[in-house]
Amino acid sequence: MSRPADPTLRDRLLHAATEVFAESGFAGATMASIGRRAGVTKGGVYFHFRGKEELFFAVFDSRRTALRELLSTPRREDQQGAPALRAFLRDYLDFHFRDEDASRLLTVLVTELRDRFTTELREDAALEQRLLRQRIRELLARGNQDGTLFSPDPALAAFILAGAVRGVLDQWLSAPSDAEPFCRAAMLAEELVVRYATGALRALGDERGVDDAGADFRPPF
Repeated sequence: MSRPADPTLRDRLLHAATEVFAESGFAGATMASIGRRAGVTKGGVYFHFRGKEELFFAVFDSRRTALRELLSTPRREDQQGAPALRAFLRDYLDFHFRDEDASRLLTVLVTELRDRFTTELREDAALEQRLLRQRIRELLARGNQDGTLFSPDPALAAFILAGAVRGVLDQWLSAPSDAEPFCRAAMLAEELVVRYATGALRALGDERGVDDAGADFRPPF
């Protein structure tokens, strides 16, 4: 009588593969090493995945799905724009900081698997960036309406903020020892939002020396 299939095995394989690909890259990873990390034989890995490339993209897709959910889940409608934007940026950064191995998969993809970086994947990457800018723009507009933020051009501000966030992540992945002292999601979110904040939050930023170059700039309300 055959043993029943392990319902947790696929998830264990994805977790193990994330670690192995992050540590060894695509070329250095093997199905056997991933199986050992997951506690199964190489045959157990092949039971779920036909090959290393299929497993890599399954791992990549799993992370992409989780990130897409974060980007697509609306924040509470009763929350004012400034705290909502701050919470969103914190959550986005924390998503990456919490799982460095998964974040490194993109580096593996664009370096070792560039020829496999299909049109579909490029479109997905572009969609992720659009969703990030869209969510930031929506929250900036909410802040403009409720008076907690001021941005004359929310679309431009969203483009700048999204670029700043991605720049932080690029530095963190490429030079972690240099970036680590600054990679605190809540602190970074606060620094990014205070430049558009009004009222008490803006005053706090001024006291801390944030945006000194623009100290004379104030919103018209």
